[in-house]
Amino acid sequence: MTHSRPDSLFHEFPAVSREEWKKKAIAELKETPYDSIVWHTPDGFALEPWYSHEENTQPPCIPLDKAVNSWKSCRQIIVRDPQAANRSALKCFELDAAAVEFLIADPSLCTPENLTILLTGIKPSAAAVYFSGTLPPEADLLKTLLAIPGFTDNSGGLLVDAPVGTSSKDAELFAYGTSLPEFRFLAVDTIPWHEKGSTAVQEIALALAGVSDALHRYLKAGVPADTIASAITIILPICSSHFTELAKPRALRFLLGHLLKAYGASAASRPSLFARTSERNRSLLDPYTNVLRLTTEAVSAVLGGYDTLQIGAFDTGLSVNPDIAERITANIHLLLKEEASFDRVLDPAHGSNYIEALTRKLADSAWTLFKEIEKEGGLAEAVKNGLIQAMISKVETKRRKTLGNRKNTRIGVNRYPWPLLTEQVENIDALEQAMANLPEGNETSGYELLRLKTLSFSIRTGHSPSVFIWMLGDPAVSFRQAGFAEDFFNCGGFTIAGRASLPLEESSYNAALQSEPDIIVLCIAEKDPVPTAEALAERLRTLKPGIITVMAGKPPETHEQLLNAGIDSFIYTGVNVLEMLKSYQHKTGVK
Repeated sequence: MTHSRPDSLFHEFPAVSREEWKKKAIAELKETPYDSIVWHTPDGFALEPWYSHEENTQPPCIPLDKAVNSWKSCRQIIVRDPQAANRSALKCFELDAAAVEFLIADPSLCTPENLTILLTGIKPSAAAVYFSGTLPPEADLLKTLLAIPGFTDNSGGLLVDAPVGTSSKDAELFAYGTSLPEFRFLAVDTIPWHEKGSTAVQEIALALAGVSDALHRYLKAGVPADTIASAITIILPICSSHFTELAKPRALRFLLGHLLKAYGASAASRPSLFARTSERNRSLLDPYTNVLRLTTEAVSAVLGGYDTLQIGAFDTGLSVNPDIAERITANIHLLLKEEASFDRVLDPAHGSNYIEALTRKLADSAWTLFKEIEKEGGLAEAVKNGLIQAMISKVETKRRKTLGNRKNTRIGVNRYPWPLLTEQVENIDALEQAMANLPEGNETSGYELLRLKTLSFSIRTGHSPSVFIWMLGDPAVSFRQAGFAEDFFNCGGFTIAGRASLPLEESSYNAALQSEPDIIVLCIAEKDPVPTAEALAERLRTLKPGIITVMAGKPPETHEQLLNAGIDSFIYTGVNVLEMLKSYQHKTGVK
């Protein structure tokens, strides 16, 4: 087989320097400033839209400790009845899962008898078994697992934070743990911080701080650093910012090398990386868009090099049949491995100037934050004195603002919502309850709960708050305004009674009011829309007192006279959509 030279496909194309590219980009942008295409990340650093081989920064050296890009697909099963959970686990393995996480609902389920039932038919050397939830003391659980035939060969672990106890208990834990050489019984879990709103940099820093705390604690108990590090699983979330989430585990692996070296551990004892798809951006009302989110997140995780990946179900069972949801979710793993062949390329991001630059920026920022946590005395002390909560709250406030004004788009949630499915209408009360129980950092619940309240009100009363959109003037502009307004009110569950381009004459008022809308939106595309808006608002208020008249567009300098004429408010890009929809709910009587 003849191999072509590496540049054989590109030798006809001249190399482009960064200066040339930027000059061309600025010319294409015309009046738009170049900074508008520079991404100012939630973590505070700027990311250029294009990087080249000319970058002076040396790309981070990411350690590779596996021959191929293999990962274990893991399914989570809640254990309330050992026999039922065992059946579910065996079904997961039929769907090509390589690992299973048993989320234990009660410590009493971890008796030798129950664990034997739970693991019936599962070959411990062939499938990784993880335990989480409400567990008995870790040392006791390890002792019970050791008595199960063949379990010493299992490569799973305990997915609960490192236990708090005395040095004698620490010694007992490692005495049992070392008899399970592949089983990782310490965990550093960043998911709770993610659910409160943490960023990628914060999650890397928190993971490092958790590992540092574990190393510091168990070294004092006389445990070797390599033994401690190789017993740790780091649990990280995977969210929908594709390139960031791809670079996150690369940056963490790079920094872990420095941390382990500082504690005297070898690179070969690196903690295992366990990824969970995020629940923070999961929609309860738009389940099939969740499939796209999960697929994007899974691709990020696989290309980022996680050891284990757990893809959460795309629906809770209130919108889609659970068996269908389980099958589709399981297929994501299969497609990435069998169809896309992602397991054949190790660290595919290596050499990408953009990804390498992003990895370096994440690593630099995370290391700075990690050192701040260490100055506080470590992660446990930083949590105790409120440092971690304060830094997450700061970025969460900014993120909430971008979700409210829709600068941060969530398809199916704060943009382009889909009508409720038949199953959702039947389960509307259960959906409301499910939303009330979502983590505080959830990005979808604000809009979706708002929409559900409107729709629930419509079902109970038989009256759906409705909107009519009146267009006037330049069609190219007014139609664009109308599209914005329709999407705006759809996000609140309001019915669009109609939209039409109507002239400024008496018959048009009858056409606009014929469907008895609660709200009329004026989309006036004129050089000076104020006189027309004033006339429309005054006449509408006369014909139907109490009508809510809204104007599309930013308030003009003379907006006071429009408010006096009967304009209720203005909707435009950048306004807090969530808060305004709540106000329209209140004004239309939705309770």
